Amino acid sequence: MPILFKKFARSLSGFPIHLKIYFMVVSAIVLLALISLFAIRISVTDTMSVQLDERVKSISGDVAARTGDLLLTNNIYAMQTLVNDTIDNYNDLEYVFILNEDNEVLVDSYSDGHVSEEIIHANSVEDEEFNHLLTFRSEEGIIRDAAAPVDKGIDGTVRVGLRDDSLETAISSVTFQIISFMVLLILFSLAIVMKLTRIITNPINDLVSLTNRVAKGDMTARIDAYPKDEIGDLTESFHDMLGTLETAKSEKENYLNQIITRNRELTLLNDLSDNPHTIKDFNQMMNHFVRDLVHELKLGSGVIEATINQQQEYFSYQAEGCPAENTACLEDWTCVCEKKEYNIKSVFPIYSNQQKIGQIKICSGDVLDAYSEKILDSIANHLGTVIENNELSHEIKKKEEIRQMLLEKIMTVQEDERKRIARELHDETGHALSSILLGLKMMEDAESPDEINHQIQKLRKLTHQSIENIHDLAWQLRPTILDKFGLKVAIERYMEEFKQKLDIDYDVLINGIDTTRLTPEMETAIFRIVQESLTNIFKYANASSVSVIIIRNDDLISVIIEDDGTGFNVDSMVNKDPSKFNLGLHGMQERASLLGGTFEIESETGKGTAVMVKLPISDESGESYENTYYAG
Repeated sequence: MPILFKKFARSLSGFPIHLKIYFMVVSAIVLLALISLFAIRISVTDTMSVQLDERVKSISGDVAARTGDLLLTNNIYAMQTLVNDTIDNYNDLEYVFILNEDNEVLVDSYSDGHVSEEIIHANSVEDEEFNHLLTFRSEEGIIRDAAAPVDKGIDGTVRVGLRDDSLETAISSVTFQIISFMVLLILFSLAIVMKLTRIITNPINDLVSLTNRVAKGDMTARIDAYPKDEIGDLTESFHDMLGTLETAKSEKENYLNQIITRNRELTLLNDLSDNPHTIKDFNQMMNHFVRDLVHELKLGSGVIEATINQQQEYFSYQAEGCPAENTACLEDWTCVCEKKEYNIKSVFPIYSNQQKIGQIKICSGDVLDAYSEKILDSIANHLGTVIENNELSHEIKKKEEIRQMLLEKIMTVQEDERKRIARELHDETGHALSSILLGLKMMEDAESPDEINHQIQKLRKLTHQSIENIHDLAWQLRPTILDKFGLKVAIERYMEEFKQKLDIDYDVLINGIDTTRLTPEMETAIFRIVQESLTNIFKYANASSVSVIIIRNDDLISVIIEDDGTGFNVDSMVNKDPSKFNLGLHGMQERASLLGGTFEIESETGKGTAVMVKLPISDESGESYENTYYAG
């Protein structure tokens, strides 16, 4: 048996793949159909046999039940009619006859009226048996004979014979249906298999064609690889084999180009490694860098445009044979040099903090290769970092200058304040106390009560005046009302005093801090910012109305001071070097920054000024008036 199987397998190996697939599919379908046919025939036969047995028993029992009264009255005619009707109603009945107690045929369904003794004695009913079923083969085929006793206590038997015609018909019908379905399934399967076979064999044929092309020397030949199957894997492996030599050569070239590219990049980046301390040093570094960039990449010219410290800067260099006076970049990015046109590569943008701040423009006689483009992209990215670091360094230096000037101003203000306090204590408070001493001396020398009362009234007036002067002096140093009653009351009180100095209209809107105190640091900062803003309005704005708005919203407090004065150019004032003219603005900005807030100014000449401060409030920043009282 194994030898025959090997011979059969060897004989199949000589056929094409698609024929092998057809044979296997058809064989599997035929085998499955035959197994299904036999299984269904057996199942149908068993089921139909049980149904026929129950049917013939039911018919015989029904006839026996209806025969009892007829047999009791010996109504032969009625019994014959019952037998004939039963035969007419059931086409597959072979016979029906009724026996008396002596097993003699009273009536039957045979046309000649003769029932063979063999059939009469073939089946009988045992005692206490409802009916008895017997199956035997006759000339007409298999007969199912059912014997049922007659009711009414009368001895007699009804015999019914049923042919297997319906069983044979059902089995033949099922067999025909299965065979028809099998034929249709084979045809449908062949159609699908033919399509699937093409999907399998076409890649193989393409692969064979590829091998023939490679055999003729075409090493660049490739075919589409069918993914996710063995043929696709084979095709990919074949492609890998063909690309081995080309890959090795390409890897060597790439490695060499990477070394060259890296050396060029490091050479150029080395020019940007210095840490210039001044703007002049930074500009020299950038000019030197542009020159090396043009030489290293063999360019015609190079231009770097960038916004540095909020000013637009340009750094350019032209190679030999392309002097600046003969170079012009047209609107379509064509670079003209000595009557020659050079194509310019798309500009390389420079980004800082995800914002475009400049670009590198390149003029080149040749199309830039991928490695040069990579170098320029890397340099553009690094330039963004260099420019950002330079701006940060410049900003730190500028802030340090501002801090130094603020410190000097604080010291100067402290010294001036000490002088003013000493002067006012000497001029006003000292004189008042001297007058009080003199008044007391005069009271000692007074002789009449009227004169004493007059001196007392005079001394009381001098005392009140001294107290008022000391109170004003303390208020100017630090308003105690800020510590005792909070920011809202302090601002309103200061606005009233401000109106006495400058007769203008003012509005004050304060929400959110009526019942909740801020931290002393935040209240002081807001008060000083408002104070400095109003001082600037008094000195420079020439305003007719002022608005002060302080609103607390959840974890943020907003402060807005507006006026309708002359206004000014914000950029020129804020961005210029620190001086006495903008030191107050920097001081307010510094106060907001120390508390983690923001400081903005909006102004336009002739349209007034708005100072806007936003300060974050932590969970611990506010306390109820009921629970907090600052010493003052």
